[in-house]
Amino acid sequence: GGITSAQLALLAKKSSWCKEVTLIQRSKMVPRHFDIDNMWMGPKRGKLQEDFWSLDMQERAQRLKEARGGGTIPPETIQELLRCRSTQLQVKEEVEILEVHWTDGRFHISLDDGSECEPYDMIWLATGAQNHIDHYSALSHLRRILPVSVTNGLPVLNTDLSWRAPVGEETTDEPIWKQVARERIWCMGALAALELGPDALNLIGARHGSVRVAEAIRRDCDNQRDKIDSLDVGEDEDCGCC
Repeated sequence: GGITSAQLALLAKKSSWCKEVTLIQRSKMVPRHFDIDNMWMGPKRGKLQEDFWSLDMQERAQRLKEARGGGTIPPETIQELLRCRSTQLQVKEEVEILEVHWTDGRFHISLDDGSECEPYDMIWLATGAQNHIDHYSALSHLRRILPVSVTNGLPVLNTDLSWRAPVGEETTDEPIWKQVARERIWCMGALAALELGPDALNLIGARHGSVRVAEAIRRDCDNQRDKIDSLDVGEDEDCGCC
């Protein structure tokens, strides 16, 4: 469990309808202010980004996993958990659920720490989720129309975050409308992490991504303006529209 599980446990503990709360974690609590290491937020970020961009896509995916980790909790939230720890709020670290049975209207849970089976009224799962392009129905459908390479569930985009053709395939074989669509569909946030880096989901990553997309839109507008300007139709010439 990370910050969400800790917040839910504290919320339930402070409520009037809950008598006892047990927070179960598969690992020990990891104190961290952000969901990535602080070095990605400081003066070394530029060098770290350069190193990241020098890697191939599979290596980038591995670097993302190493940098983001998971299950982190801000130190102040951990302190609050420890202060509230009592018979009403138990925190069990490095423990996993072995079995769950529904008996007499309650969940009966067995843990791998050898403790006795205990009854609970509710189970809240705050275990995170795998970020995969196919978990987004719109993008999953888009992949069937405009195929894109995928590495560890993340799309391989162009540097401007536009929808890149599969590696090794030529877009010149596609209809013009598909080529234009690829240039005008951008992806940001966690799904753009292979291009933006581990902080893609944070504010600094959002700013970085928005700059890339804004520059791409500006280039596209300039190109369209140049095309219009090149259509120099004289006053006495037939424009072809009548």
